[in-house]
Amino acid sequence: MNPEWYRVLFGEMGIEYEDYPFTKDTEKEVEWMIKEYLTDPEMKILDVGCGTGRHAINLATKGYKNITGIDLSPGMVEAAKKTATEKGVAVDFRVCDAREIPFENEFDAATCLCEGAFGLLEDDYENYKVLKAIQRSLKKRGIFILTTLNLFRDAEFDPMTCRVEMEMEITGKDGVKKTLGCSDRSYTFPELKWVLEQHSFEVLLGANPYSKEPIQYGSMEFMVVSRKL
Repeated sequence: MNPEWYRVLFGEMGIEYEDYPFTKDTEKEVEWMIKEYLTDPEMKILDVGCGTGRHAINLATKGYKNITGIDLSPGMVEAAKKTATEKGVAVDFRVCDAREIPFENEFDAATCLCEGAFGLLEDDYENYKVLKAIQRSLKKRGIFILTTLNLFRDAEFDPMTCRVEMEMEITGKDGVKKTLGCSDRSYTFPELKWVLEQHSFEVLLGANPYSKEPIQYGSMEFMVVSRKL
């Protein structure tokens, strides 16, 4: 398996990413974040692994004017810029590796949602680079909203690595279908809480995504909200 499989997968995607069913609740997801944590439209927000910009653009339509979105995929960033223009909003979208975020003490909040950057990389060391970069980019007491894959979902994982391997069929830009081997790192809440604490975050919430309900066995993802110390 190509350890950088995620580059291949997302390199083949643009706006068609939003055809996936898990992208259809953007409005509710953003409304929850605004109600609970992104309460001030003047907040400076960093969307890490922004994809086609669905969360960043939705925030912008609600009056948030200080949003930066970064993603590894030029195709997704181009789609995000096009959608923002069509909706008449301004978001600073950039092609950028989440391990190399070029900001320091700049943002009031950061989001990393729907496995946009964290959990898909080659190993724990590479995933932790994302956390370090986000922590560095936030102001003191800045909020970090993260969703990640739940280890205890309906999937077989390697107990030595806590990774789940699978095959995905994708259609390339040339119209040819391809089978791609994928490998994601899944977590339990206690483990991820400890990891975030080691990266100078204070964990405020562990829950089912976009709620304050307890994490459920079998759910695909869970959410962790933390604050930079």
